[in-house]
Amino acid sequence: MNSLIEQILETLSSLGNSQLVALLNIVDFEKCGVLGVLAKGEFISHSRDLTIKFKNTPLEKVLLTGQTSTYPGVLFKKLLLPFPTYDKSNTTFECLCVPLLGAEKKVMTGVIVLAKKTGSSLPLARLQMLKMLIPMVASIVKVTQENERWIELATKDKLTNLYTRPYFEKRLHEEVVRTQRYGKVLSILRIQINDFKKINEIYGYLQGNKILQEFAKRLAKSIRQEIDIACRYSDEQFIVMLPNTSLDGAYVLAERIRQNCAQHVFKTEEDILIKVTVSIAIAETINDATNFELDKTIYQDEMLVRSDLMLQQAGHNQVIVHW
Repeated sequence: MNSLIEQILETLSSLGNSQLVALLNIVDFEKCGVLGVLAKGEFISHSRDLTIKFKNTPLEKVLLTGQTSTYPGVLFKKLLLPFPTYDKSNTTFECLCVPLLGAEKKVMTGVIVLAKKTGSSLPLARLQMLKMLIPMVASIVKVTQENERWIELATKDKLTNLYTRPYFEKRLHEEVVRTQRYGKVLSILRIQINDFKKINEIYGYLQGNKILQEFAKRLAKSIRQEIDIACRYSDEQFIVMLPNTSLDGAYVLAERIRQNCAQHVFKTEEDILIKVTVSIAIAETINDATNFELDKTIYQDEMLVRSDLMLQQAGHNQVIVHW
């Protein structure tokens, strides 16, 4: 699907004479997702979880009226995303916003944002050709949204909404291959909730599930949303993959997660206070370009085994790492 979105963006870039184009899809009444950005010929695919608030921005008006409009533009530098604004003071370009209406012009699926020089206008012939493509692009966005729903059902844990173990291991393998090939670094955190079986025995499984859900939410907020991948690896065990993160950086994050959990008070429905702690083991990739081509899976398995062995040695409420 990414290759198709990339082709769409390249076509839009050519027609709109723009070096910066974004394709956004509507998530709900306040947010839109970023399907992709084309910046100076380079395609950037963002996480399915990445959303941008459009309420009280020009995009809200575009989506409500269904009218193509031009507004001052700002750049979300981290995402290389052009975005319309009402404030002209800090803008260096304009955003042509084209709503995506289906063939019957009833269902709004998203919006195209093309960056262009302030004061420049798109030739009428090109604008008409651009509008002719809208129903097709809208249909593709709709199919993409449906595919994402199916992917989410297949890759997300129902209880915690974190990624599943099979999805995590697939992504870990891909990231290990990339890391070893280009000499990058990768770390993982393996996290165990301490004495979770006792919590279930004392307070019941429903309360145990509630603690898992609450911990998962706090874990998800602690990591980089577009980069890191958090997974529920087993009943009370979680793993976080940290691309381009060394042991030092992983240790800082692990300590923050440990302290955050230890300082938080979990409550039962009867307002009984429960203190929960976690143990965390950190493992980093071992760069070995000489033997890498022999068996790429050995590096992934080695990280998982090493982190598991380390976690077994960790004390309660402790971060353990092999420096």
